[in-house]
Amino acid sequence: MTDIVLDRIAVDDAASSPERAAAEIHRQLGTLTGAVPVFEIARALDIEQIHQHPLRGFEAMLLTAPERDFGQVLLNSNSNPRRRRYSLAHELGHFLCTWHRPSAENRFACSRGDMVSPVGSAQHIAQEREANVFAIELLAPRHLVAPFLKRLPDLDVILALHKRLDISKVAAGRRYVGLHHAPLALVVAKSGQFLYAERSAAFPFLPFERGDQLPDLPAIGRDGPTSEVTDADAADWRLHRPPGQLFCQVLEQEDSHALILLQLDVEEDE
Repeated sequence: MTDIVLDRIAVDDAASSPERAAAEIHRQLGTLTGAVPVFEIARALDIEQIHQHPLRGFEAMLLTAPERDFGQVLLNSNSNPRRRRYSLAHELGHFLCTWHRPSAENRFACSRGDMVSPVGSAQHIAQEREANVFAIELLAPRHLVAPFLKRLPDLDVILALHKRLDISKVAAGRRYVGLHHAPLALVVAKSGQFLYAERSAAFPFLPFERGDQLPDLPAIGRDGPTSEVTDADAADWRLHRPPGQLFCQVLEQEDSHALILLQLDVEEDE
C-alpha cells in the first residue's frame, strides 16, 4: 500500500471523543473494502516508530510527550498479528485522546485485561474503555460492518467479518452483536465457564458472574468449526420469561475457549 497522508490537525480538532476521532480518520481515508491499514495510519499521525518485541504482562506500550507531537509504540511480538493490530489501534487512541494521562511519566503500558475489561482507578478504567472504543471504531467502522448485519445471525457471519477486517474473532463478535438490531448476545467462555458477554440493546441481561458454569452446549459437527443453531432452555441461561424462543450456537477455539452466540426469536406485532 502506498503511504497514507492524513491531516493531523483535522483529526485533533475532531478528537473531542474517540468516536469522532476515528470517524475523521475514515472521512480522510475515503472508501475502504478490506482491513483498515492501522500501521500506516499510525505512522501518518506522528507515531514515529513501531517496535515489536516479547513483552511480559503487557500487550503494548506508548511513549509520548505531554504535547503529543510524536509517539513510539512497542507491541508484544508474542501475540498474534490480529491482536497486535488491535493493540496498536488502542495505543493510537491514547495518543489522540490528549486528555488521557499516562500510567508513568510519558508512558502508557496496557495489559490484555485493559483491552477487554479494565480494572483499577476510575480514571484508568475510563481511559482504557475510550482507547478500546477508538480501536474498534477505527478497525471495524460501522459502514464496513453494515453489510454483515443484513444476514441472518450466525457465527459463520462473524467469522467472515473477522477475516474481512483482519480482527480477532472475539472483536468481530463483540462488534457484530453490539451493532445488530436483533436480540443477540455473545458469551465468551473457557472450559465451560462464563468469562464475559456482549449484548445487543434488545437482549436481556445475563445474570452470570465470571467463573459460573454454563449450560451444556451444542456439539461441533464435522462440516465446520461452528455448531448448528439449536434450541436452548431460557431457564438454563437464567432468563426469566424472555420475549421469544432462545437459540444457541457455539464456536470452539484454542485453549478450551469458546464463543457462544445466543439469539432470541421474537415475534413481531402485526
